[in-house]
Parts: sequence; C-alpha cells; structure tokens
Amino acid sequence: MPSLPASFIQEVRSRTSIVSIVGQTVKLKRRGNEYWGCCPFHHEKTASFSVSDEREYYHCFGCGAHGSVFDFVQKTQSVTFLEAVEHLARLAGMEIPRPSARDYERERKKTGLTEALEAACLFFEEQLYKPAGRPGLYYLQRRGLNDEIIKRFRLGFSPPGNALKAHLIRAGFNEDVLIEAGLLIRPDNGESPYDYFRNRVMFPITDKRGKVIAFGGRVLDDGEPKYLNSPETPVFSKGDTLYALHLSAQQARKMQEIIVVEGYMDVIAMAAAGITRAVAPLGTAMTEHQIQLLWRYAPEPLCCFDGDGAGQRAAIRAAQRALPLLKPGYSLRFITLPDNLDPDEYIKEHGKSSFETFLQTQYRPLFKQLWQMLLADRPLDTPERKAGLSKDIEECLEKIKDPAVKNFYRQEFKSALWEITSPYKNTAGDFPVRRGPYSKHGDSLITHPSVRPDRDETRMLLAYVLLYPDIGAEFLEDLAECQSSSPRQNEMFGFVMTALSADPDITADRLKEHLHATDQTGIYDFVAAEIEMLNRKNPLPQEAREDISLILSGIHKKALRGELQRLAEQIADADENNARQLWEKYQNLLKEEKDLA
Repeated sequence: MPSLPASFIQEVRSRTSIVSIVGQTVKLKRRGNEYWGCCPFHHEKTASFSVSDEREYYHCFGCGAHGSVFDFVQKTQSVTFLEAVEHLARLAGMEIPRPSARDYERERKKTGLTEALEAACLFFEEQLYKPAGRPGLYYLQRRGLNDEIIKRFRLGFSPPGNALKAHLIRAGFNEDVLIEAGLLIRPDNGESPYDYFRNRVMFPITDKRGKVIAFGGRVLDDGEPKYLNSPETPVFSKGDTLYALHLSAQQARKMQEIIVVEGYMDVIAMAAAGITRAVAPLGTAMTEHQIQLLWRYAPEPLCCFDGDGAGQRAAIRAAQRALPLLKPGYSLRFITLPDNLDPDEYIKEHGKSSFETFLQTQYRPLFKQLWQMLLADRPLDTPERKAGLSKDIEECLEKIKDPAVKNFYRQEFKSALWEITSPYKNTAGDFPVRRGPYSKHGDSLITHPSVRPDRDETRMLLAYVLLYPDIGAEFLEDLAECQSSSPRQNEMFGFVMTALSADPDITADRLKEHLHATDQTGIYDFVAAEIEMLNRKNPLPQEAREDISLILSGIHKKALRGELQRLAEQIADADENNARQLWEKYQNLLKEEKDLA
C-alpha cells in the first residue's frame, strides 16, 4: 500500500478524538484531566486504562499497552497503520489522498517552508535589539513587557525595505520558497518580489508543537492594516490555528480551563501577569475547528472578548458556531470586562488577583449568552413580538444536533420565556403565586387546590434555595406553585423567590446580603437544622438539583392523588351528565399520575 503524506496523517490525528474512538470499545469515566476504563488488551476488573485527548494517547498501567489513536485502531481491528489512518480519515469525513510524486514533492516543500519561517523568526528576533528595531522594542517596553516575556514569545521586528529578503537569499533560500511561505510578495506588475512585513513588531505564530508556521505584524505608525497576518500557505491555515496554544497548553490542562481572548497582546499581557492559559484566534471569528481544538484542553473554554462592538460581535459568532457542535459536558462560557477594558488594560488597572476573581465569578454559560443575544434591544410588549422571540428560540434550538443537549436547552428556554412573558411574573415585588399545573380555570365542578407541600418539604426546599440559589432559579416556575399551609412559611418563601426572580444568577452570599438588608435574616434561623444537615451532606450541584427535583415531584404526586380522591367523591354524588365530565377529568389526571411515576 502506498504511503500517505505526513501532513495528511497529522491532520487526521488533529481531527480525531482518541477518547471518542476508544469510547466506542471501552466504557470510560472521566477522572480529572483523563478518562479511565478497563483495558481491552488484558483481563482486569479494576480500571487501569487511561485515555487523554490532550496528550493524544492511551496507556494501561496494568499491562503497559500504550500508543496513539492509530495504534489503538491497529490493535483492536487488526489492521495496518495506513489502514487505521484511512479508517479514521473516513470517520472524520476527510477525502483520502492518492499519494504521488507530486505529493512527495509537496511534503519536501513544506519542510523547506518551515525552515524558511524559522530562519525569518530568528532574523526578526535579532533585529528587535539592533538600532533598526529600537522603535519596536520601545513599543513592547511601553506595553510593560520585559526581556523574559519578549524572548518567551519570540517577539521581533521587521525592518523597512527588503532586509529580510536580502538576509534569507544570502542564507540560501530561493525567492519561490519565500513567496510560498508568505514572507515575500510578488507584485502584479512583474517587478521583483519584496518583503511582506515591513516596519512592524512581529509576533510568530506556531503550531501546537511550537513550530513557526506564520507571523502577525503590528504597524508602528498610522499605516493600515494595524495588524497584518501571513497569508494562507501550505503550512498555515488561520481557521485551524490558535495563537500561543503551545505555550498555554500546560496551565490549561492543569486547571482544566483555557481562555480565549481577542489579540496577541491580550495573550502576552496575561502571560506577563502569570496567567498562561490564554490563546487567541487570528483576527477572525472562532471557527468550528478551533472550538473543537479548545475542547481538547478544557470542556468549557472561557471566551473573554472586549465589551466594544467588535468584541460582542465575536462573542455572538462564537456562540452561534458552537451550537451544532455541543455535546454533553462540552460547551463555551463568556465574560465581558467592565468599562470596555481589554484584559491587558484590566490587569494593569486592577491587578492579576482581581482579574482571576472576575473570571471565576462573572462568566455566563452559553445558554445565558444566547438568551442575552436573543433579548438584546428587543421590546416584548405585544403578542406578535413575543411570538417572534419564540420563533427565534426554535431556530436556535434547531441548530443543536445532540438530542440530550437540545432537550435541556428547550427546558431552559421554556423557563426563561415564562419568566418574561407570563402574566404572573413578578412585577410588584410580590412572590408570584399561581394556580397549580392541574387547575381548570372557570370550572365550577371542581375547586382545585394549589400544589401544597407539607411544612418539612417547604423547609427543605427553602434550605436548598438559600444554599444553592442559582440552582433554585432553575425551578422558579415549580417553586412558585408551592404554597404551604403556614402563612409565615409562605411569606419567607416569597422573600427568597422575589430575590431569585429579580436576579437568577444571584449567589448564596449575595442572597444573604439581600435578606440582611431587608431584615429577613430570621429565615436562616428558621431552617438552621436543614442547612446544617445539607452542609454536612455537602451535595454536588447536580445532586442538589436532583434532590430539589425529587421533592417537587413528590409534592406534585401528592397534589394529584388528593385531587383524584376529591374527583372520586364528586363522581359518586353527581348526576349522569356531570359524572361523565368528571370521569373524563379523572382519567386525564390518572394518566398524569402514571406519567409522573
């Protein structure tokens, strides 16, 4: 079988998740940065088989088996290396090339291109500290960069004229290679090729292994464009590359977080402050491939774009492009710095510690970013406008391919839509009390009660909401239906629900401050025993969510059983016509009870 180009093999590897491939054969569970399961190559009962997308390998600590995704397919399917590559290429939807003499020549050329790019990088680095590069060095120093950071990012300077061309020609590179590498540009008028970058501070762009594949250059005068990137070449594709990924990978893996910022200087300024897990797209909106690349380092990358128009447009495009790619556990988060500051400016003004705190406490999950986008500058004062919002929500949902993720997004949108369109929403600071989900307005045959929990259930729900208000906000509609027999409990519940309705993102600390400011701290004393029990239990957020859902489900079931009992009694005393109507209602409620079981 003929061989395949090395670049094609690497592209297959970069587009393939080894966790997904191994997961088709081995049941995997996530632990920290890696996935674990029982080794498929020897019999074992305790999982000792580790798989990592970040490191692109598997390793068994029991039998020692290890290797790449190609090795795994070879061993499990008994195929050759090239057959494994072709199998994975087909899964990735890639057309398999037919190697030829031209392909081998192309691979040889790529090697020549990367050699020329590395030589250019060394030249730019040297020029920065020579008299010709002094303006560039002063610019970087004014931005607060020291020599250590300058050298770490291999920053340089491209002199005016054709200094790079002259240097590389003397070093033995021919013009055609330098043009193909994006270092020279050939004018249309047939004159001699000239330097692509002139009088600019230079930012080398590398692949994820640190090999120079392109450059970005910032002009120092009023010239345009302000930033200039290398053209697309056989070794460089903007949509497949993230600036500084090779320098950010270590901290990103360690912290399970990677930050996406807008530009080179944002990445570098954060690194100078000790935050070395930031990357940047290359002057374009994030692509689908870049999102999938980010997921190899963290399941929920944090997009930190500027608050100006360009930054917010970048956030919108990133959110929209992520929708078809979403899968359980993998999403995006968004954050906007205040006062239209960029990360460099914020760190200089407030410091690293404040920046880290802001990142960890003020981000928005993808759903809230989408909701913010859908509501932006949108009046909802007529039925038609509300219907328009509902239509846009459906179009948003249609883009989500994963059925489980789509289902949860549908629930979130339904709850959020109810909050802003329901006539029962909180408009005067009062707790929104609504009839239960089974009430029949205007029906004189049935007096339908609210969903009424007992006092212990109310106290436990209240304790959960005080400790986990962000999770409680997910159940606002159901909680609003719960009315205890105790007026005092209802009053306390009302104060808490009003705070959640006003701010669904409220934290436990902010909720406590709010209740203290409104002289309602006695609520904590009322459920002190329940809070103590939950603090000892220390449930994970998902466990708290499940517990709240279970309590609410039990309350609804009790309400249904009570209503069924009342209907049965009314049927026994009703005349034939009314009995028939009551019997239909009884059957409908009976079906609902079975659905809840």
